[in-house]
Amino acid sequence: MPTCVYATTLACVLILTIHGQLVAGSSGTPFFRPRHNGFWRSNEASFGRRSQGGAYPGARPLSLRSQAYIDKIAAKEMPGYSGVDNVIERFPPRGGEDSDTFVKVVGIAADILVQCGRVVLPPIVALTKMIVGFYQALPKDAIMAQVGLVYCFAGGYYPTLFSSLAAAQQFGWDVMVEAIQDLTDEAINVIHALEEVQTSKYGFDDDRAANSFRRNTAVVMATVDPQKVNQAAGALYTTWVGVSSVLEKEYARVITLSLTMARYIERLAQFILAPPARMCVAADYHRWIPVVIGWGCKAAAMNVAWRIQRVMSAATSAITGGLMFARACARMLSKRGVNMFGLIQEDDEATFFDEVIGFMVAGLGFYTQFEAQYRNRFSFKVPYPFNLVTWPFDLAEKWIQWQITKE
Repeated sequence: MPTCVYATTLACVLILTIHGQLVAGSSGTPFFRPRHNGFWRSNEASFGRRSQGGAYPGARPLSLRSQAYIDKIAAKEMPGYSGVDNVIERFPPRGGEDSDTFVKVVGIAADILVQCGRVVLPPIVALTKMIVGFYQALPKDAIMAQVGLVYCFAGGYYPTLFSSLAAAQQFGWDVMVEAIQDLTDEAINVIHALEEVQTSKYGFDDDRAANSFRRNTAVVMATVDPQKVNQAAGALYTTWVGVSSVLEKEYARVITLSLTMARYIERLAQFILAPPARMCVAADYHRWIPVVIGWGCKAAAMNVAWRIQRVMSAATSAITGGLMFARACARMLSKRGVNMFGLIQEDDEATFFDEVIGFMVAGLGFYTQFEAQYRNRFSFKVPYPFNLVTWPFDLAEKWIQWQITKE
């Protein structure tokens, strides 16, 4: 039935076209004119269109898309022009033309990112510079004592993050810091450039979303230094490759444990969860069921394995941090002439007093972490309200764990 309707319609169109050409050849006036969205168009109403007997004799008639494009221009040049909206809305956007919905979504997302960057990025940069300047003014032993306390009381919360920082010092720490600084400078330059353009008299408030998106893109492309961004991204990637290789060897046990657990849990989960999932999910999405179950099993196995690893990391980091703190404090006191009857000396090998203090601090740090996490089922989540400040470190810790654990 659809084939018959299609053939009948095609035959009618061919008959009308041939008849119109015959009439046009005999009388000079075309009998059949292109019909646009339900109304007839005269030559005078078509901007830029010429009849065969006009100024361009023998010219080929315009296609519907070409006529729609000319009508769009005519609507801009002639405000009183009518009917253009119906013609334009009839044809969907093609290659090279912008989709208003896509442009609006991308434009809104870009504006949100720019606004967030404008609010968050400058204070973070200023705070980072202030912290770096403050620590550069401190003596080395004071910095080591503070780092030791952080390791002692928070080593179980961020084991891979601390290991990444320690490994990055051996794989181009200065290059990584310079790359981050370059990317931050480029982002701030883009934010300032967009802010200047939007606050100028040629702002985007009265423009369409497509024009605003194009101009924002042009400003970004003209402001960013691609060579600097490329070098910074390459430096960060190179540093991460070296760090990830070290972490994979350091945490090979937990990686093996998580992958083994995920493999065996996935078999049981597929047997139990797959049949009811196929009953609840449409047939078109059945192929997603094994993948989603595999992701869930891997996430659960990683959670269990890393909880075990965090308990061990809390113990080892507490011992390491306690010794760092005790020895740094002993060196600072010894340099100021405080020796406590020879117990405190600058050389940590000449006395055992630093080990005693270090293990006492380590015990306090491990007990604090273990007791707090025992009540939270060893989730190692930073308690409120400290998590309002440490959430970037939590995200970094989760991302590093996923990257080094995935197959």
